[in-house]
Amino acid sequence: MRVILVSAVFLCAACATRGGVREVSDRVDQVTKETVELRRQQDGSGRDLAVITLELQRLTARLRETETRLRDVTDRVAALGNRVAGAEASVRELITAVENLPRASAPAPTSAAPEPSLAETQGAERAFATAIKTFRSGEHGQAVLELTDFVGRYPKHPLAARAQLWIGEAYFRQRDYRQALLEYRKAVDAAPDSVAAADAWLKIGQAYAALRERPAAADAWQRVLREYPASEAASQARTYLRK
Repeated sequence: MRVILVSAVFLCAACATRGGVREVSDRVDQVTKETVELRRQQDGSGRDLAVITLELQRLTARLRETETRLRDVTDRVAALGNRVAGAEASVRELITAVENLPRASAPAPTSAAPEPSLAETQGAERAFATAIKTFRSGEHGQAVLELTDFVGRYPKHPLAARAQLWIGEAYFRQRDYRQALLEYRKAVDAAPDSVAAADAWLKIGQAYAALRERPAAADAWQRVLREYPASEAASQARTYLRK
């Protein structure tokens, strides 16, 4: 009887041990599967991160390219604004010159300087128009020669300051901004109270802006507002200062 009881106890213990081993084995298998799945997800996340990093690099490169193009477009718009302003100012100066053509009047005192003849005035205007046509055709170097000749031959003509301004514009178009600054200042000196002087200060600001010297550009535009507040150049200067 005792032998049978002992055998039964050993048999139960063996069964319990086999059941525990199976449970542990199942749990190990489950943990192994979970580990494999986690590694698979980690590998997938790594690939996704690599793709995102590559896309971010591409976007950054495109952003830099866009910024470069934007700066180029901004420079072109500024140059176009100068061309439009110069054309408008040239028309205004031509109108002023025509309105100021000498008319029949009482003889001037003998001490006064002789008035230019009608032929001389018309010759000066033709010379100016020819130089501007050369400029418009894109021959900026030749235009500088013709405009310089005009200023030398007709230094007191109402268009002399405007011609000097166009000389500066020719150098500006050739991206010689330092020389353009010198020529623009000569236009101011030639007629400091004229519309040409207001336009010259506006363009001085543009030249400094092209040289990335923003404080000097702002000073020039502020001067336009201060000394020529009612001019068209002042309106443009306000626009530039807001940028």
